Amino acid sequence: MDIKSVFTDEATKLLETESKRMANDLREAAVNEALRSRGEPVEVTASDVRKAQELFRKQEAKLPPPRGIMLLKIYALFGGLVFFLGLLYPSVREFIFKRDLTSRLSLMVAIAGLFIALVSLFLAWYFETMLQSRPRRVLEEKQKKESKQ
Repeated sequence: MDIKSVFTDEATKLLETESKRMANDLREAAVNEALRSRGEPVEVTASDVRKAQELFRKQEAKLPPPRGIMLLKIYALFGGLVFFLGLLYPSVREFIFKRDLTSRLSLMVAIAGLFIALVSLFLAWYFETMLQSRPRRVLEEKQKKESKQ
């Protein structure tokens, strides 16, 4: 089953521009690999291109996660901490057997902390898996290089 896709004019132009930029970067890396291995870029072989491609993949794996994912992980840790503080606040025995106001408050804090932790972990996992796309990582790397220059 074929899925038809329609690209807008802007999307087509951006796709062409980014494809050319990625191709140029791969060419430069292949030439550098040929220079490194043979001393002169007289002839760039397919193995040079493969090695340059592997270099890009290794660089992709080293990229730090986006800030949003880090923030969600921090919220998850904070929620877990609130959960355990809520459990330990009065004492385990009062928490289970007595139904006074402090025990109820403790239970509500514990449930809120657990909820924050679980939702944050789920969102961090979801965004981490959704943002694993290769083009996004290459673009982020290029933006970092451009911002350093």
